[in-house]
Amino acid sequence: MKQHAPGAGYWQGELVRLRPLALEDAAAWLAEDADGEAVRALNFGMQPPKSRAMADEWVRTYADFGKAEEFLFFSIETLAGDYAGNINIHAMDQRNGVFETGTRLFRAYRGHGYALDAKRIVLRYAFHELRFQKYNLRCLETNDAIVRHARRLGCLEEGRIRRAAYTGGRHLDVLLFGLTREEFDANEERAGARYTPSP
Repeated sequence: MKQHAPGAGYWQGELVRLRPLALEDAAAWLAEDADGEAVRALNFGMQPPKSRAMADEWVRTYADFGKAEEFLFFSIETLAGDYAGNINIHAMDQRNGVFETGTRLFRAYRGHGYALDAKRIVLRYAFHELRFQKYNLRCLETNDAIVRHARRLGCLEEGRIRRAAYTGGRHLDVLLFGLTREEFDANEERAGARYTPSP
């Protein structure tokens, strides 16, 4: 049976490790809020600018897995220890076994595979420890990076909600993708993941 690489631990992938959101993350998180297009893509529209007090309050709320019944917030670190962004599990529907995630990678760390690596760790946890059976992902039709990300994860496009978001002065469609636990396990097996899915 395959095991994690020695010393890697459950929360480390090939490129990143996950840790709890920490109070000291507020400043970097706020600095990245100036990246308007990333904010638009993540939130399906622009939001008012945030103050340091707002950033501190947000981090205080979710640091160390506060409000874990709503959001499980992780900070993403490179293996060199750089804070690269955040990933969360939300929309956790225990009755039906479905969930969603949100990922925000800081601009300097995009395009290196960090988000995909972090997502694989989070999906493994959600499927194999939290007993979820289906992952759902939504994105704006203009978000080519997330569409590519979803397809690299093995998600299937399941639908399109026409004119469901309004931003930048126009209505946009929202694309729906999904991934079952069985599909995730098969994809990880093909990718040569370092762990064996639980039965």
